[in-house]
Amino acid sequence: MAVKMQIFQREEIALALQERQEKGGGSVGRLRRLEKMLPGIVYGCHQEPLSFKVEARSLERALSQGGQNAIFLLPAANGQDVERTVVREIQYHKVSGDILHVDLLRIDSKAELRVQVPIVTRGEPEGVRTSGGALQQTLSRLEMQCLASELPSRVEIEISDLEIGDSVHVEELIEQDSRISTDPEVTIVSVLAPRLTVDEEIALAAEEEEVEEVEGEDAEGEAAEGEEAAAPEGEGEASGGESSS
Repeated sequence: MAVKMQIFQREEIALALQERQEKGGGSVGRLRRLEKMLPGIVYGCHQEPLSFKVEARSLERALSQGGQNAIFLLPAANGQDVERTVVREIQYHKVSGDILHVDLLRIDSKAELRVQVPIVTRGEPEGVRTSGGALQQTLSRLEMQCLASELPSRVEIEISDLEIGDSVHVEELIEQDSRISTDPEVTIVSVLAPRLTVDEEIALAAEEEEVEEVEGEDAEGEAAEGEEAAAPEGEGEASGGESSS
């Protein structure tokens, strides 16, 4: 059964940065509290790291719209080109959950990267909808080797046609996109048979116990019959022995 798959490219989001002079906990803390700016650093591509600050609302809005899995476009030093970057790390406050710092990594559009891409399922399996089965997803990300200019944001697979006992393996997706480098034998999703209720499990256990008892009685009966059939033969041999003496 062919699995329908769709790969979505990462969005490109322009982000306005300002070079940051503030250093140290106190200065950076005032930057967050008073100026409503967040500190960060961008590095990579054999260039000098650049400390920057960005409007907190602007960054938070971009991240809430999928920016953690997007490409941020930054103004280049020459003021004409743009630099492509991805989120490398975000530090959050342990209590409030507010963003404290963000690391961005420059990427070379022509470079080939190995990335982990989220897997999203679409639809409800037929085996779940009509037969009471259960969907089990055992793989949530695919490893892909792609050009930096073609980084995927997610892979969607259609699972509406899956019946009980059906599974989707990585191999079926590799047939559609050779950039996938995850082990082909790995299972992504399966539709399992419905689980028995407690009452059904008790009834089944009782039925199995009854079958075992019947089989045990039959075995005892067969053994007894065997002994009875063997007794006359033994007696004949014994009487024959006595007459010969």
